[in-house]
Amino acid sequence: MQLDNQVSQAEDGVNKLQDNLLDAMDNLQKAKDKLSEKQRELADLKVEYDFREDVDEIKDYADTFDKNTPQGAADYAAAMQRYQSAAAEVAPVEGAITQYKSTIDQLEESIETIQENIDSTYDSYSQAVTSTNIQSNEIREEQKKTVENQISATQVGIEQAKLGIEQAQESLDSYTITASISGVIETVNLKEHDFATSSNPAFVISNKDTMVATYYVSEDVRNTFSVGQKITLKKDDAIYDGEVIEIGSAIDATTGLFKVKAAVKGDTSNLLSGTKATVTTDTYHEKNVVIIPYDSVYYDGTKAYVYTAVDGKAKRTEVTTGLFDNDRIVITDGLTRDDTIITTWSAQLRDGVEISVPGSSADTGNSEDTESTVQE
Repeated sequence: MQLDNQVSQAEDGVNKLQDNLLDAMDNLQKAKDKLSEKQRELADLKVEYDFREDVDEIKDYADTFDKNTPQGAADYAAAMQRYQSAAAEVAPVEGAITQYKSTIDQLEESIETIQENIDSTYDSYSQAVTSTNIQSNEIREEQKKTVENQISATQVGIEQAKLGIEQAQESLDSYTITASISGVIETVNLKEHDFATSSNPAFVISNKDTMVATYYVSEDVRNTFSVGQKITLKKDDAIYDGEVIEIGSAIDATTGLFKVKAAVKGDTSNLLSGTKATVTTDTYHEKNVVIIPYDSVYYDGTKAYVYTAVDGKAKRTEVTTGLFDNDRIVITDGLTRDDTIITTWSAQLRDGVEISVPGSSADTGNSEDTESTVQE
C-alpha cells in the first residue's frame, strides 16, 4: 500500500506539474502578446508626436527656438504643448512595457524551474512503479498497460516541451540581422523583447563614405534648387564639398519647411551623425546684368537712383535694382556698361553739379571728385 501511495503521489505530481507548465506557457504567450500591443502603441505615439526614442527629444527641440522673438516664442509654446501631450500618453505605455518585460522574464524562469521539477518527479514516479512491479506480481495486465500508457504520455509531453524550448532557443541563437550598409553603429534603439518598426529602427549605422546633410528651407528657396546642385558644408574649421541629392516635395509637419538632402564628399571621417553644420549654396542669381557698389545707390521713397557723370556734370539717373549683398547690388534697368557712375559721396552732390573725373584732362574748378565703376 505504501508503494501504491508513492506511485499515486508521483503520478499526481507529474500531472500537476504538466498543468502548471501549460498554464505558465499560456501566460507567457499572453504577456508577449500584451507587450507587442503596447510596443505598437508606443511606436504609433512616436510617429504621432515625432520623436525617435525619448519624449524629451520634443523638449530639446523646443529649446532650439529663440524665445525672444514673436515667432520663436510661438514655436516654443507649440513644441512644449506637444511635449506635454506626448509625455502624458507615453508614460503609462512605457510603464506597461516595463511591467510586461519583467513578467516575461519571471515566467521564463518559472517554466525552466517547472521543467526541472517534472524531470525530478518523473524519476520518482518511474522508481515507484518499478518497485511496485517487483514486489507485487498481482498487478493486472490492464493496470500495467494503463500505467505504461501514462508513462508514455508523460514522456511525450516532456519531450514536446523540451523540443519547443530547444527550437525557440535555436531560433533565437541563429537569428541574424544584416545591415544594408557597412559603417559604424552610432545609435541603438532596441532592447530585449522590443520590436523594430519603420518609425523606430533597431540601429542607426553611419557610413562615413556616404555622409548626408539634411536641412530645411522655405518654399521659394526650395524652388530654386535642383538635384546635382553644388553645396558647401562647414563644420568647425573644416570645409566639405557636396551636391543636392533629394528635394522634398511636401512640407515637413514639424518645421513647416521643405526637407533637402545633400551628399557630402571627401574625407568625412571627422563628421558625426546628428551634429549641426552650416550649409551654403546658391539660391537666386542673375546673368548679364550691371553690378555696382551698394553705397552708390540712393532712394527717394521707393524709387532708386544713382548719379552718373555726363559732360562733367552729375546726372541723377533712376534705376531698377535686383539682388544685392553688403557690398554690391545688381542694376537690372537704367544703366549700361558704358555709363560712368559716381561712387564718391559728398553733401554737395546733386543733379547738375559740376564734377571732375580722375584721369580726365578737363579742369572744372571747384567741382566734386568722383570715381566710376560699372561691372557685368
